[in-house]
Amino acid sequence: MDAAPIADAVAVGTSAGAPGRFVLSARGNHFVSDSRLADGEAVHAGELLLSALASCALANIEHNAASDGLELDALTARASHVRGTDDPTVYDRTLLELEIHGPGVRDAEELATKFVATCPIYNTIRRGSGVELRLNGRGLAPVASE
Repeated sequence: MDAAPIADAVAVGTSAGAPGRFVLSARGNHFVSDSRLADGEAVHAGELLLSALASCALANIEHNAASDGLELDALTARASHVRGTDDPTVYDRTLLELEIHGPGVRDAEELATKFVATCPIYNTIRRGSGVELRLNGRGLAPVASE
């Protein structure tokens, strides 16, 4: 039995006659995304992935610091990736840089460890768990890359 999804997002194709522009919705929130191949100024899909990773890190660390009674003076997450050099359909490297100021070194390391142990976004990227593709309600066999 499949587990119910805990997150759901919907993207609607080209809006307002602007090729490469998309309207996305999640829980009643709407925002615009542009194709990296278009000239638009909105965020691109890869940037959304990095933003999700950084946002999860910030929320997780902030929550755990409060639960542990630790005061945060500053918290920053920077995420980046490098498109595959041999295979441009993957990212060769994803980097998440955290800056945690306030707690001592040991407590900051513990907050980072708790994040790694519990964040599904971080762990999905780290493990490369795969994805299921459905077209018009039917599953498709995965297409092998060359």
